[in-house]
Formats: sequence, structure tokens, C-alpha cells
Amino acid sequence: MQSFNNKKVLVVSESLGPINGVTRATGYLLDYLLRQGIETAALAPNLYGLNQADTWQGCLPVIRLNGYPLVFNPELAVVKPFRMSKVFNSTFTPDIIYMASPASTGLQVWWQLKKSGIPLVANFQTDLAYYARLMLPKPIGKLASWGLERLMTHAFRHPSIKTVLAPSHNSEKYLIELGVPSEKIRLVGRGVDATFFNNSKRNSQLRQKLAPNGELLLLCVSRLSLEKGFEFLAEAYEEISRRALTDQSLPLTKLVITGGNANPNIERNIKSYFESRHLDVNFTGPLSGEPLAEIFASADLFLFPSLTETYGQVIQEAMASGLPVIARGEGGPVDLVIHGKTGFLADPHNKAEFVEYALNLIKDHNLRRNFGNNARNLIEGRNWDAINSQIVQIMEEAIVQNEE
Repeated sequence: MQSFNNKKVLVVSESLGPINGVTRATGYLLDYLLRQGIETAALAPNLYGLNQADTWQGCLPVIRLNGYPLVFNPELAVVKPFRMSKVFNSTFTPDIIYMASPASTGLQVWWQLKKSGIPLVANFQTDLAYYARLMLPKPIGKLASWGLERLMTHAFRHPSIKTVLAPSHNSEKYLIELGVPSEKIRLVGRGVDATFFNNSKRNSQLRQKLAPNGELLLLCVSRLSLEKGFEFLAEAYEEISRRALTDQSLPLTKLVITGGNANPNIERNIKSYFESRHLDVNFTGPLSGEPLAEIFASADLFLFPSLTETYGQVIQEAMASGLPVIARGEGGPVDLVIHGKTGFLADPHNKAEFVEYALNLIKDHNLRRNFGNNARNLIEGRNWDAINSQIVQIMEEAIVQNEE
């Protein structure tokens, strides 16, 4: 680390702010670099529809780029063409560049600097090709997905990118299948703040507000976006509610969904999945800070319907809060949930199995408590400093490799 203290680091992100698990991970990395006294700058698109104030204002240079907000998720943007020479003039010429989920920003950085001699490290945290297949009309989505995979593979295989970080075994396997050399890939997960996310923050007044009739609280925390599996969740919760009404051994439940989208049409679309089935669901909107920690700790069971996660940071935050987890067994959640010990992993496309696993935990208080305790104990060994120390070591190795 001592030799790395004299190096300059440019962190490039496709979004920087309190938006999702990827952006929070990037924020923790920036905080760590600052605490280590490493000269750092950040490059990211403007935050459309969100508070533009940067947490790191005055601590490090943050260069914001103009772009075109995505229709389905206006907090994210496709950046307009820019020149890295101008970025360097406003900051410095870095010794290493770290790219979080490179897309329109990171790929422009790579294209301009691939012959510059500056080493790059890429973190594959978002499967853009999968998103394209899910969110675009079939012929267009298939073509866009193919194009994104080809472009990403070309970049990741290029010698200027020294290391590609994969957050889960599923992501590592996917990258190898695309043709990225296995020796270039490093498996690096994410940390979790187990002091901040803690079941001691359980709030009885909040529970009374959310479940006035003593219902069991089922929680889902996720950005309200079309690719997050909310239609699957609506269908599953409809069956859970029906079974609770007909089976006297089952307590009544209340589903709480925490998250938002700057596009109100997308929010209305997702809410309609539940409204059309006459389901009483509490949408809290996006939460952060103590209110987010309290809603995690005040719930009884965490439901996670997404199939597009390379990791699934909210699962770790739920586990740190002492919640058992029901997730679909695909992608990042497979690495996080220990089936039959901290929760259950359902067949990704088997709604009935997802429902049965949820009902098992809904009706068995002792099983929920045991799974929740197991989850909390498992998560206590994961912290952000350990993860970010590993990332810094990888960046240091990339510099040494580049000099050889």
C-alpha cells in the first residue's frame, strides 16, 4: 500500500450517487481511497432527476458529463462524446484508471486511452446485454445485446485492460464464455456495513404504521425498473395472499416495496402489476440512510424477484438486518444466499416454488428466526475495507504489470 500512496487514481463510473448497489460500492471505494491518502478523481455522468450535490465535494475532483437520460431509468444517462485531455487538464494524468461497470462513459475512456500506456481495471457489475434483451423489443433487443457483448468482449480482452473484476461466480463464468481470458478475471464481491444495517434498528412504530393489523411484513428493496422482476413478484404475492386467506395456519402478510424511478410512467407501470390484482402493497418510494436501515430491520422476510443481478447488494443488507431471503436462483444471489440455511433459492422460472418457500418461512417463526440469525452471522465477516483493500492491491498489481 505504501508504494501505491504516491499514485494517482481516476475512478470512472456510469452513475455516481445514491442510486443503486453499484454506485454505493463505487462511493465506498472513493471513501476508502481518500482515507488512505491516495490522490483520487472521479468521472461520471450528470445525475438527472436527482440532487446534484456530491458527497465528495471539496475532498476530490468530480467531473460530471452531459448526456441523454435513459427513458426507462432517467437517473442513468448515455454520455455525449467527450475528450479525456480535458478531463486530465481539470484533474491530473492518472497512474491507473478504475472503471465501474464500463458503458457509455467507461468505453469512451477505454477507446481514447487504449494506446496511451495508462493501465485500466474494469469491474463488470452490470450485465448491459441482458438488460437490452429484457427491455427492448425482441428483434432490437437481440441485436443490441449481441452488439454490447461483442464490444464489451473486445474491450475486456484488450491488453490495456489489465484485470476484469467479476462480482460473482456466475459473472465470472459468463465472462469466460464470452472469451475473456480466465487469468485476467478476479473474483471480487462487495462489502456491507453490518453496523449500519442491523436488526437493533427494528422500529415498532414503523411496523405499526406499515402493518396496523399485526401482519407479517414482507419486504422488497429495489429500483423500480422493468428488468427487476416485479411482475413475477406480483404474481407470487397474489398467490401468497390467497393462501393466507384460505389457510388458518398462515398469518396475514403485508408487502412493502422500497425504491423508485425518476420516470413516473415506469413507476405507474410497475404499481399496476399489483393494483390490477387488487393487492394491498405499500410503496414507500426510495429510502436512504437511517430510514432505509429501519425498514430493513422492521421487516420479517425479504423477497427478491430479479434475474438480472450480477451481485445483489440489497440481499446483503437484508441479511445484515437479520432477514431470511427468498430469491430466484440465478446470477449474483446464488453466491449470497445459502439455500436452506439463510433463505431459499427458487428455480428462476418456477413461481410455485418461490411461493412455497415463502410460505414455509411465513408460517414458521422459529425457522425465520434461525435463518435470520444465520444470515446475520454470515454477513458480519464481510466489510467494505477488506473489499476495497483487495481492489487497491489489484490496481497496484496492474501498474506493476504495465511497467514490466
